[in-house]
Amino acid sequence: MYICKADFEIKMKSIKNNNTEEINTISLYRNEAFDIGFYQYFKNIKNNKISQILNSKERNIKFNEITYRQLNSWESEELLTVEREGREWRKFSIIDAVWVKLIKELREFGLSREQLKTTKESLEFASKKCGVSMPLLEFYIAFAIGSKMPVLLLVFKDGTAVPASFIQYKISKEILGMENHLQINLNEILQGFFPNVDLRPKYKNEIPVNINEMELLAFIRVGDYEKIEVCYKDGRMDVIKGTERIAANKVSEIMREQAYDEIKIKRQGGKITSIVRTKKKKL
Repeated sequence: MYICKADFEIKMKSIKNNNTEEINTISLYRNEAFDIGFYQYFKNIKNNKISQILNSKERNIKFNEITYRQLNSWESEELLTVEREGREWRKFSIIDAVWVKLIKELREFGLSREQLKTTKESLEFASKKCGVSMPLLEFYIAFAIGSKMPVLLLVFKDGTAVPASFIQYKISKEILGMENHLQINLNEILQGFFPNVDLRPKYKNEIPVNINEMELLAFIRVGDYEKIEVCYKDGRMDVIKGTERIAANKVSEIMREQAYDEIKIKRQGGKITSIVRTKKKKL
């Protein structure tokens, strides 16, 4: 299973029972700011206090509507992975607890074991690279709690699941179109675990903007650029250019990764005095 780094498509690859490979493509609006934010969040995971809280198994989490028999069944079906020794009590993190609640919700909608396994695999994307069990789910939960961002989990017919903010979902549905799917309100699930804390999502006033204007906002919100230029062609936005200064010791890394469209190096007295990188976004 993998997620491509394109702006508009998420591809899920799964191996079916007959060992044939099947690729499902889901159109979901993303932009460069999402990719930067996602990998920045997991860059120094050992010192990420938010992640530590979300993955700590020291909390006493109770499931009022879920029986131990159900938990045992889901564990035997490999839908639930909880570390424990012998017959001791299971310990759940917030991420674990949300996943348990999702299993219950999706079971009630009639999803099969195989569909739920696909859901689990979808949410475990890049788990080894990021160092946590369900990176995509954690990333959106962090924003749902910290910023009260409205977050949905979109679950498609084969069980493929993708978390999305309300804005991402709205743009994807209106501009790109979307297959029939189930929607699970993650904010509501989180509120159920913390009844004494106000976690109600904030729906900001919507300003009518088009896709290109959304890309410009993404460039602005990254916050790394000291100058942003917008080039027009035939009366329409055509290219966005972001210019930033970078440290001299980063030159070889940036050139090796080709993470630039244009780079200018100034020298004085045999030493590098400034490095300016320009990144372009063709609209």
